[in-house]
This record gives sequence, C-alpha cells and structure tokens, in this order.
Amino acid sequence: GGDGDGEGSGAPPGGLGPPCLTRSPGGRQQVEAMEVNGQLCIRRWSTRHVAKWLKDEGFCEYVDILCDKHRLDGITLLTLTEYDLRSPPLEIKILGDIKRLMLSIRRLQKHHMEVLEELGYSSDPPLGSVSPSISTLQGTDWFCNGEVQRDCDDCEPVVDLNADQYQYTNGKSKHPPRRLDPEYWKTALSCIYVFIVFGFTSFVMVIVHERVPDMQTYPPLPDIFLDSVPRIPWAFAMTEVCGMILCYIWLLVLLLHKHRSILLRRMCSLMGTVFLLRCITMFVT
Repeated sequence: GGDGDGEGSGAPPGGLGPPCLTRSPGGRQQVEAMEVNGQLCIRRWSTRHVAKWLKDEGFCEYVDILCDKHRLDGITLLTLTEYDLRSPPLEIKILGDIKRLMLSIRRLQKHHMEVLEELGYSSDPPLGSVSPSISTLQGTDWFCNGEVQRDCDDCEPVVDLNADQYQYTNGKSKHPPRRLDPEYWKTALSCIYVFIVFGFTSFVMVIVHERVPDMQTYPPLPDIFLDSVPRIPWAFAMTEVCGMILCYIWLLVLLLHKHRSILLRRMCSLMGTVFLLRCITMFVT
C-alpha cells in the first residue's frame, strides 16, 4: 500500500471502514495481522462500529446507553465485563440480556486474543477485567462476573481451597465459616456469675422465709385452675422425673458438642439472670 490509510483486499463487515495500518520505523506501512477474513481491526472500531456490532448481535436497545451515552469503542467493548454491565453507571437490570451480551463479548474476545495480549489489559483495582498474562482464552476459566482467572506471580490467587478466604478479581471476597474461638475466660466469668447469683438467691430465700406470713391468718389467694382440677398425687413426682431426664439430655449434649465452652457460658449466663430476677420477685412479693 502507499502512504496514508489504505484498503485491504477484503471488505470489512458492513463496509465499516479500512483495516488497521501501522507505520514501521523504516517508513513502510503494513496492514496489521488483526484484519482477519476481511474484518476491520477492532482497535479501530469507533462507537459507530460498536453500534453496528450490537445491532448484528441483537442488542439494539443497548446502542443508546453503550455507544451514544458512554461512548464505547472497540477496545473498551473488548475489555467489558459482566461486573461492568451489572454495576453503575450501566446497571443493566435484565439478567437474560446481561448473560447473552456477555456471551457475545466473550466470543469477540476469543476472536481477538492477540489484541488482548498486546494490550496487556490489567485490572488491579476492584473493577478488573482481563489478565495481562493471557496465553489462550479458550482454556481460561471464566468467573460469573465475566472475568478471567488471574495467573501471574504478583497477583493474589483467585481461589485457594486451602486459604481462609476466596478472593475474586472484582474485589469481592467469599468468607467460609470461620472457626469459633472458645474464649475460655468468658466461660469462667459466666460460671463465677452464676455461682454468685446462687449464693445471693440462698440469702434472699432465708430472708423471705423469715417474713412469710402465717398461713392460717393469711391463706393463699384462690387459683382458678388449681381449684377446678383435682389433686393428682403422682404429678409432682413426674415433674421431677421429667426435669432429671432433661438435665441428663442437656449434660450429654454439653459433653459431646463441638463448642461446649460456648454452650456452657450461655447456660450459666441464662441461669444466673433467671435466678437473679427470681430473687427480686421473691423479695418484692
């Protein structure tokens, strides 16, 4: 070709312009290898070419927001991710359109692997996209956010099954269930608390017992339920049996549980608080 932009041997799709040209240090112009099968180099796609591509792929309704409003050209289209489609300023709300558009973009990325490698497009910030060390896109693992797995020495691993945290290239993290700290000092404090409350309860019971009025002078208040139901001799013994069974079950759970220290301090805290309120009730009434 001569000086200036020239035409390739094959027409680009839809007649969207000439192929990419580059000037070598010697002054000769060459048609870049990115013109494949007569198609225009994606480096030189303008917003008009992106609009044509969107219409050909069936996304006419997004031409205005992507091309007219946000001025996406060929390079920015090539590095677009599903995270970009979901997050501001695009915020596409239709899930099916997001998935279909992302599939089309992935096919476009696979057809222009050389461009991605030459660009070395990297994304250390949260809104990352394509890894700079791409050797092939066909064998690349894609994540649900439309990004490829990082494979460079200075990058954090995307998924490490042995780590305490899963790190994705979009800056988000997935934390597996962490191991609970037994915190034995809290258990010791709760045990001390419940024993203090038990001692205080005994003291209050002695005081209340000395102040109980004479049952002959001040009989108990009438009870609608107890006055209507006949006395069952074995009922009190049965309640003691049920209480003992429940206590044995609780002790078994406490001994076999993985976080027995946490259960013990919660039990002591609840028992201490309940008996403390019982002390106040007995003293007042």
